[in-house]
Amino acid sequence: MEVLQHAAKMLVDFSKSQDAAAGDSTTTVVVIAGALLKQCLSLLSHGIHPTVISDSLHKASNKAVDVFTAMAVPLKLSDRKCLIKSASTSLNSKVVSQYSTLLGPLAIDSVVSVVDPEKPDFVDLRDIKIVKKLGGAVDDTEMVKD
Repeated sequence: MEVLQHAAKMLVDFSKSQDAAAGDSTTTVVVIAGALLKQCLSLLSHGIHPTVISDSLHKASNKAVDVFTAMAVPLKLSDRKCLIKSASTSLNSKVVSQYSTLLGPLAIDSVVSVVDPEKPDFVDLRDIKIVKKLGGAVDDTEMVKD
């Protein structure tokens, strides 16, 4: 039971880390990590040494980064249409999916408005403040610049 508690704590930590870093895909991170842990348990039960498993996971992680990097499609901040399409696609898996045509452009406009031209590949999402108001509808959402 001790091991399961540590594994559960690790999954919670993964989810929190993913949420802090990207604000999205927390479920995906937990599902993938859980599947990897299940496979690691199987390997351990077959006598594979933990160091071998750890080294193999590290190599697989590096390979995955290489594959995803090769698949990546560069986006320009000036390509608003493509950025909105990407944001709307991401919103399609959320509870607010029916509002993706409203929220997608708002999200892009918000992010683009806080991008530092000196560092266009980095956006500090803490520069965007989201204010929730009781009684309003999603349709009432608007961007307000300071």
